[in-house]
Amino acid sequence: MFGLSLKKLACTAFMGGALALSGGAWAQKSDEPIRWTLQSTWAPGLEIQRQIDEFAKKVERMSNGRLVIKSLPGGSIVGGLQVFDAVEDGVLDAAYSAAFYWVGNQPVSPFFAAVPAGLTVLEYIMWLYHGPGLEYWKEAYADYNFGWVGAAGINNTEIFAWTNKPLDSLDDFKGLKFRTVGYWGEILTNLGASVVTLPGSEIYGALERGVIDAAEFANPEGDWGSGMHEVAKYAYVPGIHQPTSMMELIINKDSWEALPDDLKAIVQEAAKASVLEGLGHTLTKDAEALTKFEQYGTEIRRLSPEVMQQIATLAHDLYKKKSAENPLFKKIYESQMEYKGKFEHLQKYMEVRY
Repeated sequence: MFGLSLKKLACTAFMGGALALSGGAWAQKSDEPIRWTLQSTWAPGLEIQRQIDEFAKKVERMSNGRLVIKSLPGGSIVGGLQVFDAVEDGVLDAAYSAAFYWVGNQPVSPFFAAVPAGLTVLEYIMWLYHGPGLEYWKEAYADYNFGWVGAAGINNTEIFAWTNKPLDSLDDFKGLKFRTVGYWGEILTNLGASVVTLPGSEIYGALERGVIDAAEFANPEGDWGSGMHEVAKYAYVPGIHQPTSMMELIINKDSWEALPDDLKAIVQEAAKASVLEGLGHTLTKDAEALTKFEQYGTEIRRLSPEVMQQIATLAHDLYKKKSAENPLFKKIYESQMEYKGKFEHLQKYMEVRY
């Protein structure tokens, strides 16, 4: 009887200890969430900032509070255009920006944001999620200390230019001080313009003071919120220089690798969901913004088909030249054009026109 009691006692003690350990592990998982700090390039109030704020909320909800991301606007910890290096160095767990800002780090990076006469929004979605886009993105950043890179937001076609001088032919760009970034800046330079790179927050003042003659920044909703209509007479559309703007999420390698697999999957799916949700929201807000510009009295001018074709020709001539110099550039460019061709073939038969 005594021996049996010891067995029962030992068994009870073991089970109690196991329950205590499992209870402690559960309590640690639920009471001590993983916390990340994420900073964007963008100012508060912009649609693209709203999209990353919503992404952070999605991750917290989907993970049941196990991963909490503090989403901060540009300038909160580092400068808006310093977020790439801040994630590389581990100052930030993650950053949200646009890849064309990093062309100095990686010459192919604009392909993951926007290129003149490049992919439209639906073509990008095809290429990213049903083609090799995300794998090429990862390959492009292979030498950096990133655990995951991809899209987490999107804007549709931008406004081509805000200007106080008419832009009705390519000759009108000569001598123009034009704020822009990426490959479009190279094309404008070849057209005789003087390209100025400024953060979005400085464009308004530069146009107002005449430091620059023209600028492109964002989609109609973003430009309305930035007040471009207050300091420029003309708004030229559509943004053939930027048919789509993909927003980039980059995550520090150590921060990423510390996540269990299920949280990694949640981050990836929340990022994809943010692209889809962001597209619907930005289309709605862009339509509203264009109406506001009309009511304000902005002179909205549409680029002629001839000018758009000339710009497209210049753009693709540049890409072919760069392709001859850079094998990765060539691979990505040809891949994007393949998917553009697929979509255009589809539209040839299935586009609904009235």
